[in-house]
Amino acid sequence: MRWQVFLGILACLAVSGCADDGEFAGGATAKVSVGSAAVTVASPVLAVTTQRNPWRVEFTARDRTRHLTRTSTQGGLFYRREGSGGQVTAVRGVVTEPHGVRFTVETSEGERGSVTVSFVTERTVRLEFVPPRAAETTALGASWESPSDERIYGLTERLRDSPLLLPGVVDVPEEEVRPREVGSLDRRGEMVEMFIRPTIALYAPFYQSSRGYGLSVEGTMPGVYDLAATEPNTLSFVFESGSRPENQRLTLLVFYGPEFTTILDEYTRLTGRPLVPPAWAFLHWRWRDELPIAPAAELDGIPINAAVAEDVSMYEQLGIPAGVYLLDRPALQGNFGFARFAWDEERLPNARFMLEALRRRGYRLVTWSAAWVCGSAPGDNGYEAQQLGFIAPMRRTGPPFCDDVRGRSFVLDVTNAAARQWFEERLARFLHDEGLDGIKLDRGEEHIPSQPADIWADGRSGREVHNDYVVLQTRMHREALDLARPDGNYVLITRSGYTGTQADSIVWGGDTAGSEDFGEGPGTDLGLRSAIISQQRAAFLGFPIWGSDTGGYYQFKDREVFARWIEFSAFSGVMEIGGKGSHAPWDMPTEPRYDAEMVEVYRRYARLRHALQSYIVAAARDARRGMPLVRPMIFLDPEDKELEDRWDQYLFGPDLMVAPVWRVGQRERLVYFPRGRWRNFWNDREVFEGPAQVTFPVPLDTILVFLRDKAPHPLRSPLVGQTSTTAR
Repeated sequence: MRWQVFLGILACLAVSGCADDGEFAGGATAKVSVGSAAVTVASPVLAVTTQRNPWRVEFTARDRTRHLTRTSTQGGLFYRREGSGGQVTAVRGVVTEPHGVRFTVETSEGERGSVTVSFVTERTVRLEFVPPRAAETTALGASWESPSDERIYGLTERLRDSPLLLPGVVDVPEEEVRPREVGSLDRRGEMVEMFIRPTIALYAPFYQSSRGYGLSVEGTMPGVYDLAATEPNTLSFVFESGSRPENQRLTLLVFYGPEFTTILDEYTRLTGRPLVPPAWAFLHWRWRDELPIAPAAELDGIPINAAVAEDVSMYEQLGIPAGVYLLDRPALQGNFGFARFAWDEERLPNARFMLEALRRRGYRLVTWSAAWVCGSAPGDNGYEAQQLGFIAPMRRTGPPFCDDVRGRSFVLDVTNAAARQWFEERLARFLHDEGLDGIKLDRGEEHIPSQPADIWADGRSGREVHNDYVVLQTRMHREALDLARPDGNYVLITRSGYTGTQADSIVWGGDTAGSEDFGEGPGTDLGLRSAIISQQRAAFLGFPIWGSDTGGYYQFKDREVFARWIEFSAFSGVMEIGGKGSHAPWDMPTEPRYDAEMVEVYRRYARLRHALQSYIVAAARDARRGMPLVRPMIFLDPEDKELEDRWDQYLFGPDLMVAPVWRVGQRERLVYFPRGRWRNFWNDREVFEGPAQVTFPVPLDTILVFLRDKAPHPLRSPLVGQTSTTAR
């Protein structure tokens, strides 16, 4: 479990390289100064000062040039019990330790607990609060001063919490399927629930501050953040307690940058270095939400699924390069494709020939998965899992039945090591035998038994497992890929994540909307707006490689949404084109169905993506230390106030600044140039000196991109300097 990893870190056995004498790998030493009024623990760069009475803790740069954060005067560390609770009020005892200090503290109840402050690295401090009678607590939390000019980044990729559509039936937040023009990079003023909801499902109890620090809460218990929403100058969070000792204490990690990149380096050092896929994963992807059962079409003289044959044939006719082809659900046998690890031959006739035909053309092949076990016939995954006792606890019983709304008894108990091994081996055998290159990992936050009465195989309750489920599901699929492809030449991409998931998978942004009401309502451009923000939210969370369903998961209704999204995806961590409907320029939901202008946009940016591959791969090397491919503008210059919440521009890799358009009908936009000189990517004879604001025309086939002056241009091709004269 992740808490065990953190305990290992505390022991300095694997990550920090600490020696018993208190020295860090870099030679720094934690120095403790015990005074009558306060106790200070310091590394060469960071100082933590604890005031004795009244109790208070403050984090500053060692040289006092930068104040990071400090607890509130009231309720700095607090706990709740049934009908009562308390908060830390004073220090009653001090014991120095190799890397910090342990305090005996008094609470407002008159009882005693403990607070431990210890350095993990010279820039990372661990603070652990154990309340009195810890097993009786129901919640623990902390409260921090937050001046009005502090910006808070991270926590979720979701723009904001909204009411659920049908609680207990469809636990999807309303604004996911009816997006609104809300949210930005700065979370200040929000209440944020730390409980993973489908389907825009990237979460982590980790935020970064414009004041130069990051703060992560260990564990997977549900919680709520109040980001100066109820009190203007106070940031607080509270997390539920659980049945295990590690869930009956509050453990925080504070990371000092002050650069965002340094914070991410520290954070991912402890929680897991991000997975960076092979170079081919940065080419463009093609997929469809469903490969329908229909009369077959021939490819190389052999009948195969007609939709696959159409995609391959049209790509060849239009001169669009081969990249990654994703066989989405339900390509395998059984309801939702989860009954058996075998191709549905009715849906995919001559499946192995089809795969080989795609490989000959240069495609890499990825399939869909989740930790669902379906089917009630002997030999089905669901039947066998139920016989072995591998199904997660449910209050509803009966044979495994997979369904988005009415499903029951079909979620694998991923807390059971034997269940994970059983699933991994079956999946790995299929991946190996079929020569597949990767997995698109779906779900992870739907149908998860999450109530206190749901007791999982490892003894935890549903509340303790809910946020951890996605971590375990992702790790299980990563291990299956390791078995199938021990050379590591594979990709795993997931839609849901939590602390640590970045070590096993890259991500895509869930079911972002190209139209409302699950595709039944009007078209919207607000899904693209949300994707632009979500990708940068993911960057702050330590998930450095992110993509979205180009055009939106649900069928887009406006051709401009598709065009602008293609352009945005070309400058995203992953460029994947697909969703409900064809999402193809030769079969548009608008007139004309074969849209020559859209064909040009599609072809131009798919080719551009391939031409940028070397640049992207080089930038992705830094992702192993948490550096995102797409970097919010504030990463460039934290002192520039114009960049603090400028979500509609971003850096793509180290040298490209991108200014996408998301609004239907927009044909010009303002670009802010930070300090320095910038060249037009499309015509590098045009140079702009910042800081400055310039308005540019943006025809439908153009996304504004600028190159740092003196940086080498990442490509030299006929694309450069060209814009279409036919764009509308």
